[in-house]
Amino acid sequence: MSSLALFLVLISNLLRWASAGTLPRELECFSCMSLSYQDNWQHLQSTYHPPKVFTNRCNDPLLQKNIPTTLCGTVCVSLLEPEVEAGVFIGYKYIRGCLDRLLLNGFNQTALRTHRFSQMDTCRSLPRAHLFNPVRGMNQPMYGEVQLCSCYGDKCNGAASSAPLSARWSPLTVFVLLALSWMLT
Repeated sequence: MSSLALFLVLISNLLRWASAGTLPRELECFSCMSLSYQDNWQHLQSTYHPPKVFTNRCNDPLLQKNIPTTLCGTVCVSLLEPEVEAGVFIGYKYIRGCLDRLLLNGFNQTALRTHRFSQMDTCRSLPRAHLFNPVRGMNQPMYGEVQLCSCYGDKCNGAASSAPLSARWSPLTVFVLLALSWMLT
Protein backbone atom coordinates (compact mmCIF):
# COMPACT_ATOMS: atom_id res chain seq x y z
CA MET A 1 0.00 0.00 0.00
CA SER A 2 1.44 3.38 -0.97
CA SER A 3 2.04 6.02 1.65
CA LEU A 4 -0.68 8.20 0.10
CA ALA A 5 -3.25 5.39 0.30
CA LEU A 6 -2.25 4.65 3.88
CA PHE A 7 -2.52 8.34 4.71
CA LEU A 8 -6.00 8.55 3.16
CA VAL A 9 -7.19 5.50 5.11
CA LEU A 10 -5.84 7.04 8.32
CA ILE A 11 -7.54 10.37 7.59
CA SER A 12 -10.80 8.61 6.74
CA ASN A 13 -10.76 6.73 10.06
CA LEU A 14 -9.86 9.89 11.95
CA LEU A 15 -12.70 11.86 10.37
CA ARG A 16 -15.18 9.03 11.03
CA TRP A 17 -14.05 9.00 14.70
CA ALA A 18 -14.33 12.80 14.96
CA SER A 19 -17.79 12.93 13.38
CA ALA A 20 -19.09 10.14 15.59
CA GLY A 21 -18.04 12.07 18.68
CA THR A 22 -16.75 8.93 20.34
CA LEU A 23 -13.38 7.72 21.42
CA PRO A 24 -11.55 4.91 19.64
CA ARG A 25 -11.19 3.04 22.96
CA GLU A 26 -12.68 3.04 26.41
CA LEU A 27 -11.24 5.33 29.06
CA GLU A 28 -10.73 4.52 32.71
CA CYS A 29 -12.46 7.24 34.76
CA PHE A 30 -12.80 7.79 38.49
CA SER A 31 -16.33 7.07 39.80
CA CYS A 32 -17.28 8.75 43.08
CA MET A 33 -19.53 11.28 44.79
CA SER A 34 -18.98 13.42 47.85
CA LEU A 35 -20.35 11.83 51.00
CA SER A 36 -23.07 14.49 51.39
CA TYR A 37 -24.79 13.08 48.28
CA GLN A 38 -25.22 9.74 50.06
CA ASP A 39 -26.86 11.51 53.01
CA ASN A 40 -29.53 12.82 50.61
CA TRP A 41 -29.60 9.92 48.16
CA GLN A 42 -33.35 9.30 48.58
CA HIS A 43 -33.92 12.73 46.96
CA LEU A 44 -31.12 12.46 44.39
CA GLN A 45 -31.51 8.93 43.04
CA SER A 46 -34.06 10.11 40.48
CA THR A 47 -31.40 12.43 39.02
CA TYR A 48 -28.04 10.63 39.26
CA HIS A 49 -26.66 7.18 38.55
CA PRO A 50 -25.04 5.82 41.71
CA PRO A 51 -21.24 6.06 41.76
CA LYS A 52 -18.90 3.23 42.66
CA VAL A 53 -18.31 4.94 46.03
CA PHE A 54 -19.55 7.83 48.17
CA THR A 55 -16.57 9.37 49.96
CA ASN A 56 -15.18 12.75 50.90
CA ARG A 57 -11.92 11.65 49.25
CA CYS A 58 -13.82 12.47 46.04
CA ASN A 59 -13.53 16.16 47.06
CA ASP A 60 -9.73 16.04 46.75
CA PRO A 61 -8.87 18.11 43.66
CA LEU A 62 -5.95 15.75 42.92
CA LEU A 63 -7.26 12.20 43.15
CA GLN A 64 -4.46 9.68 43.05
CA LYS A 65 -5.52 6.38 44.55
CA ASN A 66 -8.12 4.52 46.60
CA ILE A 67 -10.97 5.73 44.38
CA PRO A 68 -12.59 3.09 42.15
CA THR A 69 -12.69 3.54 38.41
CA THR A 70 -15.11 2.57 35.67
CA LEU A 71 -14.65 2.09 31.93
CA CYS A 72 -16.24 4.80 29.78
CA GLY A 73 -17.08 4.83 26.09
CA THR A 74 -17.39 8.62 26.24
CA VAL A 75 -15.27 11.20 28.07
CA CYS A 76 -14.49 11.42 31.77
CA VAL A 77 -16.19 14.22 33.69
CA SER A 78 -16.13 16.00 37.03
CA LEU A 79 -19.20 17.89 38.18
CA LEU A 80 -18.50 20.47 40.88
CA GLU A 81 -21.31 21.92 42.92
CA PRO A 82 -20.86 24.74 45.46
CA GLU A 83 -21.34 23.57 49.03
CA VAL A 84 -23.04 26.27 51.07
CA GLU A 85 -23.95 26.06 54.77
CA ALA A 86 -25.86 28.89 56.47
CA GLY A 87 -25.07 31.12 53.49
CA VAL A 88 -21.32 30.51 53.76
CA PHE A 89 -19.42 28.96 50.85
CA ILE A 90 -17.57 25.93 52.27
CA GLY A 91 -16.02 24.52 49.08
CA TYR A 92 -17.17 22.19 46.35
CA LYS A 93 -18.88 18.83 46.31
CA TYR A 94 -17.74 16.51 43.53
CA ILE A 95 -19.30 13.94 41.27
CA ARG A 96 -16.88 12.09 38.99
CA GLY A 97 -17.62 9.54 36.31
CA CYS A 98 -18.53 9.08 32.64
CA LEU A 99 -20.35 11.72 30.62
CA ASP A 100 -23.01 9.24 29.52
CA ARG A 101 -23.51 7.62 32.95
CA LEU A 102 -23.68 10.49 35.42
CA LEU A 103 -27.29 11.62 35.01
CA LEU A 104 -30.24 9.25 34.66
CA ASN A 105 -31.85 11.49 32.02
CA GLY A 106 -28.54 12.58 30.53
CA PHE A 107 -27.10 15.96 29.80
CA ASN A 108 -28.72 18.44 27.44
CA GLN A 109 -27.10 17.52 24.11
CA THR A 110 -27.36 21.07 22.79
CA ALA A 111 -25.38 22.37 25.78
CA LEU A 112 -22.79 19.60 25.34
CA ARG A 113 -22.32 20.48 21.64
CA THR A 114 -22.35 24.25 22.21
CA HIS A 115 -19.65 24.07 24.87
CA ARG A 116 -17.77 21.21 23.13
CA PHE A 117 -17.65 18.94 26.17
CA SER A 118 -17.30 15.87 23.93
CA GLN A 119 -14.68 17.37 21.63
CA MET A 120 -11.97 18.66 23.97
CA ASP A 121 -10.88 19.07 27.56
CA THR A 122 -12.98 21.89 28.94
CA CYS A 123 -14.56 23.28 32.10
CA ARG A 124 -17.65 25.48 32.13
CA SER A 125 -19.93 26.86 34.83
CA LEU A 126 -23.51 26.64 33.63
CA PRO A 127 -26.98 26.82 35.12
CA ARG A 128 -28.08 23.33 36.10
CA ALA A 129 -31.38 23.92 34.23
CA HIS A 130 -29.45 24.43 30.94
CA LEU A 131 -27.13 21.48 31.42
CA PHE A 132 -29.38 18.75 32.85
CA ASN A 133 -32.29 17.18 31.01
CA PRO A 134 -35.38 17.52 33.22
CA VAL A 135 -36.23 14.60 35.49
CA ARG A 136 -39.40 12.96 34.19
CA GLY A 137 -42.37 13.23 36.51
CA MET A 138 -40.79 15.85 38.77
CA ASN A 139 -42.13 19.37 38.79
CA GLN A 140 -39.38 20.79 40.97
CA PRO A 141 -37.27 23.45 39.27
CA MET A 142 -33.48 23.05 39.09
CA TYR A 143 -31.56 25.87 40.75
CA GLY A 144 -28.00 27.05 40.80
CA GLU A 145 -24.91 26.68 38.69
CA VAL A 146 -22.58 23.73 38.47
CA GLN A 147 -19.17 23.42 36.91
CA LEU A 148 -18.75 20.57 34.43
CA CYS A 149 -15.26 19.53 33.35
CA SER A 150 -14.68 16.96 30.62
CA CYS A 151 -11.41 15.33 29.61
CA TYR A 152 -9.88 12.62 27.42
CA GLY A 153 -7.46 10.26 29.12
CA ASP A 154 -7.34 7.52 31.69
CA LYS A 155 -8.19 8.86 35.17
CA CYS A 156 -8.07 12.41 33.84
CA ASN A 157 -11.11 13.40 35.93
CA GLY A 158 -8.94 13.21 39.04
CA ALA A 159 -7.34 16.57 38.23
CA ALA A 160 -7.89 19.34 35.72
CA SER A 161 -4.57 18.83 33.93
CA SER A 162 -3.76 15.18 34.54
CA ALA A 163 -4.64 13.91 31.06
CA PRO A 164 -1.58 13.22 28.95
CA LEU A 165 -1.05 15.78 26.20
CA SER A 166 -1.70 13.22 23.46
CA ALA A 167 -5.06 12.39 25.05
CA ARG A 168 -6.08 16.06 24.96
CA TRP A 169 -5.40 16.61 21.26
CA SER A 170 -8.50 17.24 19.24
CA PRO A 171 -9.11 15.25 16.04
CA LEU A 172 -8.52 18.43 14.00
CA THR A 173 -5.09 18.93 15.61
CA VAL A 174 -4.14 15.33 14.86
CA PHE A 175 -5.35 15.75 11.27
CA VAL A 176 -3.30 18.92 10.74
CA LEU A 177 -0.17 17.34 12.23
CA LEU A 178 -0.56 14.23 10.08
CA ALA A 179 -1.15 16.29 6.96
CA LEU A 180 1.93 18.41 7.66
CA SER A 181 4.11 15.38 8.31
CA TRP A 182 2.89 13.74 5.10
CA MET A 183 3.53 16.89 3.04
CA LEU A 184 7.03 17.29 4.48
CA THR A 185 8.08 13.72 3.62
